[in-house]
Amino acid sequence: MPRQERAQRTRRLLIAAASASFDQAGFAMTGLNDVIRPTGISKGALYFHFGSKEQLAEAVMAASRDGLREAIRSARHSSDCPLQYLIDLSHGLARRLAEDVVFRAGLRLTEDGALAESLRPNPYPGWALMIDRLLSRAAAREGLRPEVSTAESAALLAAAGAGVETLARRDPDWLSPRMISLLWQALLPALITQERLAGLRTTPVEHERAALPAPGRAHPTGEPPARREPKLPATGRPPQAVPVIRVGQDAPGTPDGRPRIEAGRAVAPGHPAMLADAPEGGSSSRYHGT
Repeated sequence: MPRQERAQRTRRLLIAAASASFDQAGFAMTGLNDVIRPTGISKGALYFHFGSKEQLAEAVMAASRDGLREAIRSARHSSDCPLQYLIDLSHGLARRLAEDVVFRAGLRLTEDGALAESLRPNPYPGWALMIDRLLSRAAAREGLRPEVSTAESAALLAAAGAGVETLARRDPDWLSPRMISLLWQALLPALITQERLAGLRTTPVEHERAALPAPGRAHPTGEPPARREPKLPATGRPPQAVPVIRVGQDAPGTPDGRPRIEAGRAVAPGHPAMLADAPEGGSSSRYHGT
């Protein structure tokens, strides 16, 4: 294996192992031995790539931001309707939180008080700003209810998303497509009229022909599919699974933390949320009901 390729592989492996430990134990309780033990990499090789645990945490957060950008790009392809784009993005982020430990760990580190505040930018104001921009575009193109404040609604939606992420640390079912769909079914009537509501899909794009029917509408097959009822969050912390370290293009990811929502707060240039405009397009596409 060429030296450069081997070095990149080692770096990815260290980031994946660190993410698994940061996700389960947090920054303070993670030692460098916890990172190298499951990888078989020497401490000298670790220091070749990262001079300190703080640098390793910064690398995890950077990889997590890459995961956010990827989720944003993927959702852009689903629809040219700003609200549908936002729904699809929420499903994509939930799926990434459930499956990508690097994405999950990076978000947790942004709220980890054991890490210097200067090293952990707060992503939530940027998320609220991104949602505000999407809602403003939706108001201009499709129309929102006249009493809706896009800034206040954006702060509420960002807080709701952060709350789901926090609950999912104890019970991953909060990240299931069904729970995200139920959340949107509860929130959308406050944003748009019933007529416009019928044109939106609250399920993931790959579930267009299945999953939840809209309230009051028959399921397209006549019979709703069998599905598990949502499980309330457990009161105790579930046993931790042994982390599986993956290397390569499917490298893991991690967002985390409790948000402090500040509607309208400026975001530094280059923040991933600044990339998240709704897709440009002429007329909005046709949508299937849920």
